[in-house]
Amino acid sequence: MARKPRIHFSGAVYHVILNGLDDQPVFKSVADRRYWESLIADGVSRFGHTIHAYCWAKNHVQIAIQVKDAPLSKIMQNLTFRYTRHFNASHNSNGPLFHGRYKAIVIDPDQYLNDLVRYIHNNPVRNGQSKNATAGKWTSHAHYLSSADAPSWLTTSTVLKSFGKTDKTALKAFSRYVDEARSEGERDDLMKGVEGGRILGDKRFARKALKPAKVVVKPVSLNQLVKRVCSEEGVKETALTTPSRARRESQIRQTITYLAMELDVASLTDLANRFKRDLTTMSRNQRYYRDRLAEDGALQKNVRKLKKQLLAT
Repeated sequence: MARKPRIHFSGAVYHVILNGLDDQPVFKSVADRRYWESLIADGVSRFGHTIHAYCWAKNHVQIAIQVKDAPLSKIMQNLTFRYTRHFNASHNSNGPLFHGRYKAIVIDPDQYLNDLVRYIHNNPVRNGQSKNATAGKWTSHAHYLSSADAPSWLTTSTVLKSFGKTDKTALKAFSRYVDEARSEGERDDLMKGVEGGRILGDKRFARKALKPAKVVVKPVSLNQLVKRVCSEEGVKETALTTPSRARRESQIRQTITYLAMELDVASLTDLANRFKRDLTTMSRNQRYYRDRLAEDGALQKNVRKLKKQLLAT
């Protein structure tokens, strides 16, 4: 039976569970977890989603994440692909790191967000790694109790404001709330949901979540995108389809590919066919391009300019 498509709508809150392949470690060092968090931070900056809670266990991760326009699939693909590449390079390994598709349950935040955050924070307790959530490592619980060193990509205010009008009152009530569930054990509702394991909420929420998404009109077509970038860069498209590996033309190809994928105009396969390039080579070059983009201020400025022009078309 074919898998049902992921549920997506702006504002959707998910419980994401991502397990290591064959229960193998996905983190082997503090450096691994720090690199993972750098990718989390980059994702929040790029896609605009919100992280409400997390647990980076040795062989799996759990996240409470709320998306905006960018679908969860795009966020997770970017995160897991880049981290797997880092992990394999760091530990002289190869192949997949995670067990198949991540599990994602859309929850009704009004009913279940507080419970989900508590459940994630108590994960080390359920695994027998700590006596309580406060003693647990690599969860967002400590940042809830003391925001002084909380990462900018973590949002605690949404949950805490429901526990009291003042910070002191809210923190005390939240801490007690989490500690009360330290012996709760596994919760099938938070781990399995309903509707084929995709939703957790009442019938009204389920109808809303399953309502067909509105068709989003793409800002530009692929033809318009290619024409605009080529015009700005002063090249003809034919120069991008020749067997030549000239550096300038290669960068323009990768800029077009990056913009097309960011704006959901076309897939990598579409671009590989358009420019008569091998798909694997295009994928590898796009990874290099994105790494360079993260560090090259001049390239970032040019891409922002092009994106602004395309969105104004």
